[in-house]
Amino acid sequence: LTPALVHLALSWEMNRVPYLELPQRQGLETTLVRVNAELNVCCQLLRTPIPLAYTRSLLRFLNLWLTLLPFSLVRTFTDFNKGTWWENQPLFVVPLTTCFIGLVFLSLEDIAVQIE
Repeated sequence: LTPALVHLALSWEMNRVPYLELPQRQGLETTLVRVNAELNVCCQLLRTPIPLAYTRSLLRFLNLWLTLLPFSLVRTFTDFNKGTWWENQPLFVVPLTTCFIGLVFLSLEDIAVQIE
């Protein structure tokens, strides 16, 4: 269903309404033409691909963030351990958590590139 077909169908249905006066029909038609023009602009935006530089910079930022993530998680998991049975245990959860978060975010980025 294209915007032109929707415009045609709405225009046809407006002309079938018996109690609309000519100025009302013209006003509705003018509004419909403006909506159709804006819809065409939106369709052009949807067809415009995301520049490759944006995609690459997003991936570089994501890799940098995932590289620095374990340093922030060590403190978080150390504070979480206080007063529990896990207090003096090694922090093997930090690399597992980082890998899981990395898998999720890199998968989402890959899906976004595929959808584009």
